[in-house]
Amino acid sequence: MRPARGGPPMLDPDRFDPAAHVAAVAPAVGLVLDAERQARVAAALALVVRIAAPAFAVPLEPTSEPAPVFRP
Repeated sequence: MRPARGGPPMLDPDRFDPAAHVAAVAPAVGLVLDAERQARVAAALALVVRIAAPAFAVPLEPTSEPAPVFRP
């Protein structure tokens, strides 16, 4: 859920720690990652966060609903 207009951003790419996130989440979902793979996953996640940040920064009204089908 996104915050109402004027609320804090849902995702702050400057404060997000992808390595810490991967280290915490991987065991929770049953993944065993060696240090090299964990670093590669964290690097990919950092890129995903940077790409997604502008979309997450768009404020939505509390009544906004996702479209069931995309129609350009």
